[in-house]
Amino acid sequence: MEHVVALRDGLRELMRVVRCLKQQHQAGPGTVAPGVAGMLAVIERHPRLHLKDLAAACALDQSTTSRAVSAFVQDGLVRRAADPHDGRASFLELTDEGRDALGKAEERYCALLAGALRDWTPAEAEHFAGLLHRFAQSLRENQTMEATR
Repeated sequence: MEHVVALRDGLRELMRVVRCLKQQHQAGPGTVAPGVAGMLAVIERHPRLHLKDLAAACALDQSTTSRAVSAFVQDGLVRRAADPHDGRASFLELTDEGRDALGKAEERYCALLAGALRDWTPAEAEHFAGLLHRFAQSLRENQTMEATR
């Protein structure tokens, strides 16, 4: 049980650091907040994505996703394109400005991670990444099992 408590404490510290990083984000023209970059990345990876699919991919409710997308559209980062198969629906697409903003956000994020890993060997970083992916998958699977009980 001690290992579970240690992991819990480590995750709490990580979440605290992430909250601090979000608070320190400097908004400006062509910049996007760290949490928002993930949504833009999903839109980039899945061209012609519907809002409901974006919400599912980001594990957010549709109302939260809808508000974010409206802000993206207003900021010129995303455009809505009519779905020819469903006149009520639209696809989401990154604009050139959205691609630029996402690229800058990814560069900042990678620089931040590289700085945090500067004292790590490549093998340590790869091992940690693998364990982190495995842990996330285990949490997802456990959550699914709990939901079906």
